[in-house]
Amino acid sequence: MEGQELRQIETDVLVVGSGVAGIMAALKAAERGCRVTLTSKVSHRGGNSALAGGAWLVPSDDFPPDEYFNLVMEAGKRINDAKLVRVLAQRAESTIRALRRMGVPLERMGRRYSVVDRTRSGKIPGIVLMNAILEKIEDARITAIPWFSIVELLLDEGRVSGAMGVSRTEGPVTIGAKSVVLATGGAGGIYKRHDNHRRIVGDGYWLALAIGLALRDMEFVQYYPITLAEPHEPPIILYDFPVEVRVIDAKGEDLFKKHGLQFDLNEAIEEYRDRSTLILSQEAAQGEIYLDCTRVPREKWAIHPLNRLEERNPEFRNRPFSIAPAVHFFMGGVEIDEDTQTAIPGLFAAGEVVGGVHGANRVGGNALTACSVFGQIAGESAARHAQAVSRGKLNRNRALDMSRWNERTTVVKELFRQVQDLTSTYAGPIRNAESLGEGLSRISEMEGQLAKLGPKERSMELNEAKGSLLVSKAIMRASLAREESRGAFCREDFPQRDDDNWLRSIRLSLDPETNDFIIS
Repeated sequence: MEGQELRQIETDVLVVGSGVAGIMAALKAAERGCRVTLTSKVSHRGGNSALAGGAWLVPSDDFPPDEYFNLVMEAGKRINDAKLVRVLAQRAESTIRALRRMGVPLERMGRRYSVVDRTRSGKIPGIVLMNAILEKIEDARITAIPWFSIVELLLDEGRVSGAMGVSRTEGPVTIGAKSVVLATGGAGGIYKRHDNHRRIVGDGYWLALAIGLALRDMEFVQYYPITLAEPHEPPIILYDFPVEVRVIDAKGEDLFKKHGLQFDLNEAIEEYRDRSTLILSQEAAQGEIYLDCTRVPREKWAIHPLNRLEERNPEFRNRPFSIAPAVHFFMGGVEIDEDTQTAIPGLFAAGEVVGGVHGANRVGGNALTACSVFGQIAGESAARHAQAVSRGKLNRNRALDMSRWNERTTVVKELFRQVQDLTSTYAGPIRNAESLGEGLSRISEMEGQLAKLGPKERSMELNEAKGSLLVSKAIMRASLAREESRGAFCREDFPQRDDDNWLRSIRLSLDPETNDFIIS
């Protein structure tokens, strides 16, 4: 890559990330008359939104906004940003109407809207959703650039002026923008067991930290309780179970009954996800746990998700198969106001990269709701800002230095695997001071290894490995600071919730001199 000419793009609004939050932001900014550039590390049909279960938790006449607000706040154990939750409660229904106008096939099912496959194509809900909204991108004033990694946000006199990135096909590129929307998702890919796209490794978090923004609530990582754990199978999330399905141990004992969980399996996953995850994590530490679908009548195997399971292995009808919790969602992230503005003028954020909406845990069905609502708001806010300011200067010297990278190396691949190993080992669903201290020591050792790598090891993947390690450190630093258990966060040495001392968020900002965190 060294010696390549640096290409430059000019746009009004740059949207980083092409999941639901990013696409909603891009469409809204284009609707307001702005030139919009939409970038994605993978194909625009890749990423986490394409893997989504396709459900939106939305207020209605039977589920009024105040009830929705209280449910979300209670799931978050009251450390949510209440102002953001109010915005969700007020705008969720109108966002559903907007999605329907875009052609997304949505039907009300109780408290949630769900994507339905009316063509019976057999596609998972996330694919049906993305196919519908991506059609609108082609009709709008939006330049969509797939396979493009943003490596640095650029500032001019304290406000955003664009970004530096690397295209898989064209090399280094600077993008001048009056407004930037971060919609990069979370960081599930820094764990070994996760149901995210493998390239979702926390880009938005380290991009924000590098320009002086604080992150909040990074200790809160949600696990999905039931994912496939058979050898050579991906950790697919499993949901919408027939009543005959059980979770059992090797002896065949029903684990939910064993632990006194009297509610339906689906209710346990959606409404009591933190408790279900802890129970299954503790049981998995003692031995294999299984999903037993052998009592399900044959006709129910034609319905999702059992039809998908049978396609993968017909034997799953006849024998229990291995399951385990897997990382699903990050509650923490960048701080925003009700207009999605961050602390840096011109920089907005929406989706999983944002902290504060979900507090200590996210209620099931609220991820797509937050992505859709705040994605639209981010597009509106970014357009207003872009139309009110002049274009800033780009710090080209810094950008040129960052673009002089080679291709991926075996060394960097191994370093990233080490990041996944240590994050999974020391920042899992159950944590304590001793293991967190060990994990932070391991991180210091790895930082030393990374600092010694020479020019030939530099690559996009090295940038990801360094950033992923920083996110892992953020999780562990915040986890060590919070001396209680709350929501999705469990400290076995502080097993009780402590509202007297910890009914608050932990904020992390990066000290550029030490590359460590300042906690507030």
